Amino acid sequence: MAYLECNALKRVYKDFTLDLSFSVNKGEILSIIGPSGSGKSTLLSLISGIDTPDSGSLILNGEDITHKAIQKRSIAMVFQDFSLFPSMNVQQNIEYGMKIKDAEKKRQRTAELLDMVGLHGYEKRKVFELSGGEAQRVALARAVAAEPEILLLDEPLSALDAPLRKHLRSMIWQIHDTTKITMIYVTHDREEAFAISDRILVMKDGHMEAIGKAEELYKNPPSLFVASFTGEGSVIKKDGKTMFFRPENIRIRKDNENPKDDEILLSDLKIQGIEYAGSSYALRLLYNTSSILATTDRIPTKEFVDILIRKDDIRWFLV
Repeated sequence: MAYLECNALKRVYKDFTLDLSFSVNKGEILSIIGPSGSGKSTLLSLISGIDTPDSGSLILNGEDITHKAIQKRSIAMVFQDFSLFPSMNVQQNIEYGMKIKDAEKKRQRTAELLDMVGLHGYEKRKVFELSGGEAQRVALARAVAAEPEILLLDEPLSALDAPLRKHLRSMIWQIHDTTKITMIYVTHDREEAFAISDRILVMKDGHMEAIGKAEELYKNPPSLFVASFTGEGSVIKKDGKTMFFRPENIRIRKDNENPKDDEILLSDLKIQGIEYAGSSYALRLLYNTSSILATTDRIPTKEFVDILIRKDDIRWFLV
């Protein structure tokens, strides 16, 4: 049985309606991605109890929490802006929501959590003395200290620079691996979602477009929107349908090479740009009026190229 069930959850605003159903398994990291305004943060507000649905239900570990007070739900939340108490030091922030009553055990648990997030010895630091990355790690430690049944993370790394984001997303995965806390992780960064998630939920306009493992959504997207939102790809209108394929699915045709039976040939694509991507080159190609992105390990020597795509790597959509 699912650990968290969101059944026909609906919230109606003047210009926006959230309406979806999904479930989360115990111990899972479920990431939620989607464009701005798709309802990601609204959904977390409903799960946490900050907001109340107009209809539908939320069942957590067999208990209906749809109308349960926020402070009575065993749910913790980490925000983008850290939300630490400025009048408290690091230790006091972490101890704030602990269920432990004994002062010495609280100090021991705080030390363990600070070790977990790589901040050993920071107990007496003031909040204003912390960097952005340190503050977010304290916020994570404080959330875990409350021993929640579910930890909600609302774009917790978006205010940090790229190298620090990668470091902290690894730390979040390690925290999950250690504590086994069920996590719901909202992010606008698909690479981040792909890196840490067991499954990914894709949202659009208040609805669920798809849910599944990252590899499934990337290789077998159920819609053109999901295909485009889960990674780079090219779109070509052909015979009343839409072709979609990834840059890595493209092979530059060699001189006089005949296409294989399982390949499609597109001819005379003009090279509009070449970008070095470390282990490969990214080519921007023009086919009729369509722009195509391809990856290759060698720079073509001609202005025009032919490309080959395996039929099994092409997804067809009726749009």
